[in-house]
Amino acid sequence: MPFFTRTTDKPRALHYIESGVAGHPVVLIHGFTNAGMAWMQQIAALTFAGHRAIVPDLYGHGLSDAATAVTTVDELAGDLIALLDHLGIERATICGLSLGGMVALQLALDHPQRVDQLIVANSQASFAMPELGPIVDGWLALFAQPDGPLKRFQATWPAMLNAAFRDSAAGRAAYNSWCRLAQRTSGTSLSQVVRGMRSFDVRDRLGQIAQPTLVIAGGEDKLFAPAAVRAISDAIPDARFELISGAAHLSSLDSPDAFNRLLLGALGECMDA
Repeated sequence: MPFFTRTTDKPRALHYIESGVAGHPVVLIHGFTNAGMAWMQQIAALTFAGHRAIVPDLYGHGLSDAATAVTTVDELAGDLIALLDHLGIERATICGLSLGGMVALQLALDHPQRVDQLIVANSQASFAMPELGPIVDGWLALFAQPDGPLKRFQATWPAMLNAAFRDSAAGRAAYNSWCRLAQRTSGTSLSQVVRGMRSFDVRDRLGQIAQPTLVIAGGEDKLFAPAAVRAISDAIPDARFELISGAAHLSSLDSPDAFNRLLLGALGECMDA
């Protein structure tokens, strides 16, 4: 089980999965409260297509160290640059969903020389909007309660995935696995990450992104509406927008066939360029 320790003023150990070590590197960045295991259906698709999948647990999530101080999106991006350095990877395709999409945007802006292609799914370019304040306050209050991460997970699960997936055998198995993940996750750690997310806002910088970019939205996403997601592609020169009809917020999980077609298609275009 690989771990990488980033040396900062407060060293942090980051857990990651790596598959297909000989192929083109693709970094898959999960969303808030999730972990790298959310990408299992993409890891298999990428590996069998000959790519190299690198799937970290973000700081404060999964098997990585718990966050002990407010952790911003640019700090999470810095962790991933350190991981690429550790693995000896100069450039990679960066794919992120939700919070992972924010980290992906930050990487493309702050470290453009390390990103050969950008894929952003079910995300947006700012988490600093005033209307999100009450939502974040509610999360913080819930995380302060006993079993707060589990309570939030159980409350948000119906809104995160479409009904067909939730009612399937795969959906029920995922629910049980993610319950166990939520039970072992620190509410204090997640609170430090969401506090850091509050300062994220790159809307005025999106025009600087020059890498080939694919932006994916879910037609049934109740957290980040398709119009808000599309605003990312509208602001990035020559970005392509794709809508997965019927997908909810975790489009890579509830609509993996459609998501993987877009992911592998974009990688094929990048490799042919």
